[in-house]
Amino acid sequence: MKLRWRFTLTLALAALVPITVAAVVTRQVIAARYVREYQARQASAEESMRRELDRLSKQVQAATTSLTQIDLVKNILTGIQNGTLARSLRNYQRQSRVLMEGLSLDVFEVVGPDPPVTVKEVALIKPHLPGDAETAEARPLRALAAKFPNEVFYTFEDIKREGQPITEVLVGEAVRIAVDDQSSYTVPVLGGRAILDDILESVRGRQQNVDLRVIKRATGKPILAAKHANWDTFAADLPRRIDLPGPDGQAVATIEIAVSDPERAGLLRALTYTSAGLALAALAAVVLIGLLVARRTSRDLDALVVGSLAASRGELEHRVPVRSRDEIGAVADAFNFMMEDLKVSKERLVIAERIAAWQEIARRLAHEIKNPLTPIQMAMDTLRKSWKKQHPSFEEILEESTSSVLQEADRLKHIVTEFSDFARMPKPSFVRLDLNEVIRSALTLYQGAVPITTKLTDKLPQIDADRGQVNQVVINLVENARDAIGKRPDGRITVSTRLGEAGDRVTVLVDDNGPGIPVELKDKVFAPYFTTKHAKGGTGLGLAIVHRIVSDHGGRIQVMDAPGGGARFLIELPLRNGTALLASRI
Repeated sequence: MKLRWRFTLTLALAALVPITVAAVVTRQVIAARYVREYQARQASAEESMRRELDRLSKQVQAATTSLTQIDLVKNILTGIQNGTLARSLRNYQRQSRVLMEGLSLDVFEVVGPDPPVTVKEVALIKPHLPGDAETAEARPLRALAAKFPNEVFYTFEDIKREGQPITEVLVGEAVRIAVDDQSSYTVPVLGGRAILDDILESVRGRQQNVDLRVIKRATGKPILAAKHANWDTFAADLPRRIDLPGPDGQAVATIEIAVSDPERAGLLRALTYTSAGLALAALAAVVLIGLLVARRTSRDLDALVVGSLAASRGELEHRVPVRSRDEIGAVADAFNFMMEDLKVSKERLVIAERIAAWQEIARRLAHEIKNPLTPIQMAMDTLRKSWKKQHPSFEEILEESTSSVLQEADRLKHIVTEFSDFARMPKPSFVRLDLNEVIRSALTLYQGAVPITTKLTDKLPQIDADRGQVNQVVINLVENARDAIGKRPDGRITVSTRLGEAGDRVTVLVDDNGPGIPVELKDKVFAPYFTTKHAKGGTGLGLAIVHRIVSDHGGRIQVMDAPGGGARFLIELPLRNGTALLASRI
């Protein structure tokens, strides 16, 4: 994976965690705030219902207290004292209906005096029921008055409202004992108000999306239905409950308050999508910024790589552009300074090497020229002395001396020609060619004359090379190997090719099983005019020419020991002209 992608991926992963945490926290904070607002609406609806119940309780308590103080109840107590209650009871019933309606009560009941006047409590006045109730058995209101002294409790009653009887109505009631200062009797007085839809509707009207219903605890069924038919799906959360205590202290009914939040699911979903979208947008922005930064960084690094490859090819004129003043810009500056320094150093080194090379060539050339001059000088000196002495065999001496001079002159001419050819070697003319085909063509000259084995790799890639110069390299190396094996009966030469391990080069190997090359001479074999074959007329330019051709092709040549003994010459040539063969790719 390239640096820019590794950098971008690392930056994206590093940013993903805080972006995700921020998105989740933002979503949770907003959702929690919305939930708190929703719970506040629930609490507000419950508080409204409790205020309504409290208002109803206060009204019932106030009405019951006033009932114990009105003339009707006092007259009942007086009638009990005087024994005239029976004659006046029907008239009291008519007055009680008017009184109940005036106090906005749905239940009004007065029970007979305490024992021993009567054994059972009898309802003297009960106008909330149809018909007269003078003889109806009453509830134990005296015990309730002792238990709930003007406190409201809830129970179910049959009442008549607007002339219509209604059964099992939930009523909030309060009971007090009426006392007449002039009488020794007391009577319980009960007042109550029904809990009907008007009370629930008053709560519904205060807040939107609020609904209520009243459940009878004994049956679990609603006695006041909700406004919305789909109660179970009206609210996502469980409804809030207000228990209504009965005469025995146990809840007889429950008011359920539900607050609907139709936008809650959609809002949370939209909030989730928005948070995810913002997180993705932030991540995309981070990735984009990372790509831009990585692209800029990798662009500068790529320029440094190009510059390094140029330096490896010896292109010391190459300079890396400095686009910034950061650390990478400092590296580019240092690289350019190094290239300039290398250029100056190389120029000095080239001059020094050129002087040293020409000195070595001049020394070797002088040595090569001096060798023929000595016999020429001796021949001419002998010829001169013979002439002065008028030697009788002068003609014979002349013939031998002139033959020796001509032979050495030819040798001098041969040395000068080889030197001239080496000095005037042209630059290669690159074309795409099949290396195996060039090698086969060169080796046809040795068919039947030299024991050569070929191991050429099939489907070897074509290379950029000069056909004539590559042919000359193969012939020179084979000739060198041929001289090495000499007349050995088991002598053999192996020429092989293969693709380099890096896939950017081809390799040519020429092996022989001759005596090999001593270690101390391996560094000198490619030097011009270095030879170990003076006796055979060697000039020392063959391997020097091979080295120059390989170098001009951008390749390398090495000499080493062959696996089975002898010498091995290894040549590496790039597939494309101008491609550097870096040692790290071997």
